[in-house]
Amino acid sequence: MNESAPGTGSSAPGYRLLRMAVRLLVALTVSLPLCLLLWPHLPLLKAPTLWGMGLDRLLLLLTVLAVLLLLLKRFPVASYGVIILSLGVVTVRSFKGHHDLRDLFTNYGTAFAALSQTTEGLPDVDELRPFKGAEELRKAMDYTDPEVRTFAVQAATTWFKQEAEEGDRTLVQSFSVFKVINSAWTYVSDPADAEYFASAKESSGLLAGDCDDHAVLMAACIKAIGGKVRLVRTTGHIYPEMCVGNAKGMQHAAYLIRNVLFPEEARYADLYYHTDANGECWINLDYTRHYPGGPVMNEKIIGILGV
Repeated sequence: MNESAPGTGSSAPGYRLLRMAVRLLVALTVSLPLCLLLWPHLPLLKAPTLWGMGLDRLLLLLTVLAVLLLLLKRFPVASYGVIILSLGVVTVRSFKGHHDLRDLFTNYGTAFAALSQTTEGLPDVDELRPFKGAEELRKAMDYTDPEVRTFAVQAATTWFKQEAEEGDRTLVQSFSVFKVINSAWTYVSDPADAEYFASAKESSGLLAGDCDDHAVLMAACIKAIGGKVRLVRTTGHIYPEMCVGNAKGMQHAAYLIRNVLFPEEARYADLYYHTDANGECWINLDYTRHYPGGPVMNEKIIGILGV
């Protein structure tokens, strides 16, 4: 009778260790793209971070990894079969031009980067309170003016044309408006002895002015193409916010900003938003950043003007 020498064969510690390492590598390789698909559909949580990583994303990754490891251990033939079949589909699609290896490596890089991304909820703002100059600002947002509408349509179709056709058209086109205005905006102060509110029509030709002029133009243009916006008044600042829907809508907007539309500017950035009493999320569109959802000034909010 043949017997394996001690320390050899399928029961040897070295073989078991190698088998565990292979399972871990395979599970990790599959977990990352799977989580990349799942993260945009997670409920939006104000989760803390650990070593710069969002805990909600990290916990999901560990859960998926644990489940895959269990499946690979209990049902190795079926599990490896599904993985091989999936790789075959990816390979066939790559030959047909739908997906290539560069896209695959990009997705893995995105998955790793997404671990460190957080979406920060700001204090809830439940009331629309009048404030000084609100009616002048509302009048300045002349979004039905033909010149403002023309500028808004041109700005909406300058960037992200393909993405607008494939997804939420109004949201993506509003982000195009943001990019056009914020990439060209120049700050110019009001007269020293007076508060001056430029109309959206005036600012569309100048792309310059102070914070309220920027907020008026941004709000008017997004309103002109079907978006939902408002102005937030703090003790020393005014900035526009755009509604992106409920928590799931915010998660979708965050994915688009970081991974599709503004990857160079916001790949690793925290994104900031307010949630109103109806559960709708409003993302910051201030001129201080070249991506939507940038940090807001740490000032007390004294009023909100709905458009």
